[in-house]
Amino acid sequence: MLDVVKLATLRSVVMHGSFSAAADAVGLTQPAVSRQVSALEQRVGTQLVRRTQQGVHPTDAGRLLVEHTAAVLDRLALAEAEVAELAGLRAGHVRVGSFFTALVYLTAELAALLEPRHPALFAGTEPLIEDVLVDRAAAFRGLAAAELDVAIVFEHDFEPDPAPPDIELVPLFDDPPCVLLPAGHPLAGATSVTPAQLARETWIRAHHGSAARLVDHVLGRTGLHPEILLAGHGDEPVEAQAFVAAARGITLAHRLNVLIDPGRIVPVPLAAGAPVRHVQAAIMLGLHAPAARAVLDGLRELGAQRVTRRR
Repeated sequence: MLDVVKLATLRSVVMHGSFSAAADAVGLTQPAVSRQVSALEQRVGTQLVRRTQQGVHPTDAGRLLVEHTAAVLDRLALAEAEVAELAGLRAGHVRVGSFFTALVYLTAELAALLEPRHPALFAGTEPLIEDVLVDRAAAFRGLAAAELDVAIVFEHDFEPDPAPPDIELVPLFDDPPCVLLPAGHPLAGATSVTPAQLARETWIRAHHGSAARLVDHVLGRTGLHPEILLAGHGDEPVEAQAFVAAARGITLAHRLNVLIDPGRIVPVPLAAGAPVRHVQAAIMLGLHAPAARAVLDGLRELGAQRVTRRR
């Protein structure tokens, strides 16, 4: 491959018409310029310049090479400028994978936090943050395949799920469980409740997913066998909340989960010792992209704010 530095020196010789003038322009000695041009000629196997009493003139091969050099140097200058834009946080695009309620709440809060600090990132037509709905396993796959830059994931403390060794987990905050009660329920004003106080209630449980496993874990730990109504699927079944709003029963969720009709649903903390879920940011080890780091720092700040509010 041709040496870009030597090509730039050749271009300077042709532009200035002399080795000495080119040496002054590129900050080299005249013999060093002559050696670089000679090395290029040896590399391509043909003469690139002719010395005359009127100055130095390019051969046809030299003129062709200088034309290509101009295009190469222009592309390098553009690349340098674009990297400077990214490094200075004036441009960027971050693909953020997240679970459903993190997508609803956290990414909107993140944009509101970052826009005043980095207005240039939000000035273009393309958004800084591209949201992708994923579960924990899909988030890890997306990071490994470079389809995601950052992911927001959760991990229940009753079923640990370590990340692959090349992925770093950054703790954001713990999302405590609560019981969702109909607004008119006698315990709706309680500071906390225990599962035993709800033994006679109909418990609404998802058909499958981590939400179902949370209900099973709490009931299994306390030895309760209440009436069960199945509704919804997956990790954050919104359908279960709709049944609570309709006063068909109660369910377990996490504080970040509550989406449906807050006027008809009351979240009451589950008593001490209840299983929390740990909300985390996931990134590939060694991530240095400035825009992605800004997103990660913003998520850390949002997590710290939630911890402070809860205290």
